[in-house]
Amino acid sequence: MKILKYKKIKGNEYKIITDKGEYRLYDDIIIKYGLLLKKDISEKKLNEVLKENNLLLAYYMGLKAISVRLRAEKELMAILKKKGFNEKEIKYAIDRLNKDGYLNHKVYIEAYIHDMLNLYIVGEDKIYSDLIDLGFKDEEIKPFLKKINKDIYLEKINKYINKKVKSNKKSIKEFKRKTLKELIDKGFKKGDIMSYLDSLEIEENQDVIGKLVNKLYNKYINKYDSYTTKLKIKSYLYQRGYNNIDIDKYLDK
Repeated sequence: MKILKYKKIKGNEYKIITDKGEYRLYDDIIIKYGLLLKKDISEKKLNEVLKENNLLLAYYMGLKAISVRLRAEKELMAILKKKGFNEKEIKYAIDRLNKDGYLNHKVYIEAYIHDMLNLYIVGEDKIYSDLIDLGFKDEEIKPFLKKINKDIYLEKINKYINKKVKSNKKSIKEFKRKTLKELIDKGFKKGDIMSYLDSLEIEENQDVIGKLVNKLYNKYINKYDSYTTKLKIKSYLYQRGYNNIDIDKYLDK
């Protein structure tokens, strides 16, 4: 196979033009194999060159992904796999990126925690589980989480609950149950959530109860007698956390 000429593409890439086709190679590979001094190359040697070039390609693709934002090893592996690289090429890229200092676990964990605390309403458990899912170890994560002031989480809980209270259209019991579940799902500690919910002084929204009773009454009254209709309304509202005193107050009307 005859090498006809080289053409600069971009960065450190060149196009090698032969009488059998064109190939993209990095300058490191061209220099390593002394291709500039050769006019011929066997197919066997070319395949060897292309395989090594793919290792470099995986490395540079990983480097490009990191330049956009910090990445964990697990994220990079998924990105490179999606781009079609094989296990050997991915391992080479990850090992070299580690060796070159681009995959610093401490820097990534610290940056991740900082972003989660400043941009999202999440608790310690969610941050911890996310980092575990990203491939980091317990002993790597815990020291950083221990540095965080607990008041940061409490402030987020208070802010979230106060915002939910303003738009609440559920019974107090149902509101607390639902809010507790939502905040636990976001990674906050149950004890911290309950501490605030238990101290919360809110009253049932009487307008909401009245509208629900009227809506249910109109729904059932054409199907059942008055007594059965009231029983169904009481059952429906009781299951949703309203107490019998508030329900009876409107049913008696």
